[in-house]
Amino acid sequence: MNSNTTKHGTAGKAPKSPAIQPTSPKSPAMDTPKASDKATDNTQKRRSTNISIALLVTASIIAMGYYFLVVQNSDTLFMAQNKSFFTTDETFLRECMKRPGGFINWAASFFNQFFYYPALGSTIMIAFWAASLWLSKVAYRVSGSWMAVLSLPLVCILVSMIDTGYWLFYLKHTGYWFCATLGYFFATLMVCLQSYTRKWVDSVILTVITALSYPFMGWYSLLALLYTAAMLTFRPHKKYGKKTRISIISLPIAAAIAIPLVFQPYYPELRPEQIWTSGLTFFQSDALDSFYPQLPLIMLAIIPLTFSFLPRTKQAKANKPAITIPLTIAILAASFFWAKESDFQNYNYHAEMRMYCAAEAQDWDKVLEEMSALPGDASREMVLLKNVALLNKGEMGTKMYRYNNNGDNPKNGFDTLHVHMVQVGAPLIYYYHGKTNFASRWCIENSVEFGPSFDNIKLQARCALINGEMDLARKYLDILATSTFYKDWANKLLPITSNPELIKEYPEFDNVRELWSHMGTTLDGDNGLCEMYLLNYFSNTMNKDSKLLQELTLNYAMVQKDIQLFWPRFFQYAHLHAGENMPTHYQEAAYLYGHLEPQNVNINGMPFDKNVVDRYEGFQRLSQSLLAQGMDAKTVGENMKSTYGDTFYWFYFFCRDIHSY
Repeated sequence: MNSNTTKHGTAGKAPKSPAIQPTSPKSPAMDTPKASDKATDNTQKRRSTNISIALLVTASIIAMGYYFLVVQNSDTLFMAQNKSFFTTDETFLRECMKRPGGFINWAASFFNQFFYYPALGSTIMIAFWAASLWLSKVAYRVSGSWMAVLSLPLVCILVSMIDTGYWLFYLKHTGYWFCATLGYFFATLMVCLQSYTRKWVDSVILTVITALSYPFMGWYSLLALLYTAAMLTFRPHKKYGKKTRISIISLPIAAAIAIPLVFQPYYPELRPEQIWTSGLTFFQSDALDSFYPQLPLIMLAIIPLTFSFLPRTKQAKANKPAITIPLTIAILAASFFWAKESDFQNYNYHAEMRMYCAAEAQDWDKVLEEMSALPGDASREMVLLKNVALLNKGEMGTKMYRYNNNGDNPKNGFDTLHVHMVQVGAPLIYYYHGKTNFASRWCIENSVEFGPSFDNIKLQARCALINGEMDLARKYLDILATSTFYKDWANKLLPITSNPELIKEYPEFDNVRELWSHMGTTLDGDNGLCEMYLLNYFSNTMNKDSKLLQELTLNYAMVQKDIQLFWPRFFQYAHLHAGENMPTHYQEAAYLYGHLEPQNVNINGMPFDKNVVDRYEGFQRLSQSLLAQGMDAKTVGENMKSTYGDTFYWFYFFCRDIHSY
């Protein structure tokens, strides 16, 4: 019994559980936590990599923005705000709202002002870019590994700004420079809000609101609707039935098509095809419709439609660093290369703007420094600005031919835009010649054609003050007094409108007033050719009372290379400056003309400087020697330029093929 009991008892004992047996190193029980830890580590590494990529892309966009905007194009940005306009007066807002997208144009015009300080305006713009970049990440719910792709629309905006060239002066869109930035920010914000609506009713309401923003946002409101449709198409809709999903997706597309048609009767000045593109900038002049500078804006519209195809954060297999890191580097490198190639860095284009702004501020030394630094031929506008600077410094007779006087047409690079000086710099040039009526006339014409600008209004105020039109001057100055950066300038001049005699206490008006007071105020025709008009007018003018005006007429007679025009003006100059030393260039012209046509004037008794005589003789010897070697006239001129290029002798014989525009 005991034996059986013992036996059965022993036999009845349960075997030891394997769970408490020592496990071997290969036991699956220990593999599970290790695999989990490894997966967690991989997720954390992937997340860290994605964050690093996102920050790298953001930093790269910021760096590219500052490099291409502030470092490379500060003069362009300053001129952009100078040629744009903004006022808080409701009249300007109503004028903007006459077309769909008027509000965004109004807001863009406001921000354009800040390019008065290019670094400040660029900082504001780049802040919008960074915000748009991260909003798009949130809107399309993608990981940071795809941030380089999301940055492409911002690169398009950057390129659209730095490759405009001379279109800067022909844009009829005063808010162009900030418009794409604000428009894309708005469209991305709308998509972001749509992306996080929890109920289909909320999505419908937000779509309707976006559609109704069309009068304010125009083209960019329609883009927001299309982006929304693309995003909703590829976003999971687990809670919605098939019909509900189709309705939600179809609504923004239908709204983008129908809303412009609904509002079309309220914009009778728009052609039917313009109703969908109002707010998109077109590059059109009287003779050219250029697509090339518009291409980045078209790409800006198309690229975000693909963002919904990008993998979501949860799709980890598509976020492998081995793919996304090289892709990021490739996109950033390509973006920089595209921007670098598109950046319009024509030397004369930038130097011309710097010279114009310096002349407008009466910084004559800066004007001449820019002219001295030119590596090649100047544009004719630059030659005229150089002459204005020398006139105001009293150095036309001694330094006029030390600078490049050949002149050439502006070159836009990527298209055949024909630049007219009257639409670029002629109003300021007319003003400094005392032709205030011509300056005002072209300011008005350009404002009608391309919209008002701070530059035109400032110049019109100056002309009105000199003309004695105080009510008109007060009107212009009051407008500028509402601006952000020109109000101090306007308030400084406003006292003159109440007491015209005060203008005598403002030395910046002295030379212009002297020229103006000794010329008629008749507004005849210039046929759109500023330089040719000035050349013909002043070379055929005589004045016995104004030294400044007579010097100007003498120089234009020398530019004409007309001996018969030269001598009367030369003798009149000598009479007005009796007892003074005759400037070198005037002596050179007299000595040359006296030898070319000795029968007209006997120069034997004139007291020419020894340097003038010696250089003439050296000039003749060298030119004859080079011609004897078989060189043509152009080659001779090129060989003699380094030695005699600063003389009237060289100008007279070798400065040819002057292109006036």
